[in-house]
Amino acid sequence: MIMYTFFEENADALAGKSLVPFSTHEGSGLSGFDKKLSSSIPGSTVLRGLAIRGNDCRNKQDSVRESVKNWITELDY
Repeated sequence: MIMYTFFEENADALAGKSLVPFSTHEGSGLSGFDKKLSSSIPGSTVLRGLAIRGNDCRNKQDSVRESVKNWITELDY
């Protein structure tokens, strides 16, 4: 996954930051990406991520919009 490379190459710059993973998928969810972030970027805070099926983004836009709003609210943003 290209994001693994990005985070590995930028781990020093991201140390001490709050990271909020989110992605679309077709069945894999976050695939443990949130846990990988925690272990590969020491000192960072990984907040609860959000994974939404790509098919839902296309076919259930109102539901997805509500999920994203709720997620952002729960994160206190």
